[in-house]
Amino acid sequence: MEIIHYFAPISGYAYLGIAALMEMAAKQGCSIVHAPVDIQAVFAASSVTPPAAQSAAKKKYRAADMKRWAARRSLPVNLQPKYWPANGVLAARYIIAAGELSGERGPMAQAVLEATWARDLDIANEDTMQLLSRELGLDANAMKEVASSAQTTGIAQQHTDDAIALGLFGSPTYLFADEMFFGQDRLDFLEQDIVKRKAMAMA
Repeated sequence: MEIIHYFAPISGYAYLGIAALMEMAAKQGCSIVHAPVDIQAVFAASSVTPPAAQSAAKKKYRAADMKRWAARRSLPVNLQPKYWPANGVLAARYIIAAGELSGERGPMAQAVLEATWARDLDIANEDTMQLLSRELGLDANAMKEVASSAQTTGIAQQHTDDAIALGLFGSPTYLFADEMFFGQDRLDFLEQDIVKRKAMAMA
């Protein structure tokens, strides 16, 4: 029972959804593969206009929608973060490195998303990623070494390649049993599908 969580480290909607995703997965007994992607490459492959380049009207609505979801989920949110959009490549590598060193990517994935949308930190900055590593109790020097390795770079690229091959076009997107669910506002549908498949397996 595995959920693949494709997301951009700078994604506001991924930030709004990650805690709810992890809570739901724990409730349903599912594991999560947090798969950070190069969202600019995903947007380019799917001919999607990045949020930062969208019209003023769409940006205004997006901010209002994020505010509503933040209130519903009791999350702090800065709707005009100082470091957005930022290059998420370094953060993606640190998320993967955290998995290699601690056995789980989730805490770093959540910390990275919170850094942009709740703390006004620059996730494209090495000092920020070192800070987040230390806050999570990880060896910052070891994290830097693993994050910069060819193996980690290759894993990060593979996540992006997989996302493009699957036809993904935005963040976050959840993949479960070959079913795709786009957007953190589709977590209810994802859970419904999980429950249905569990019931079928037990029948």
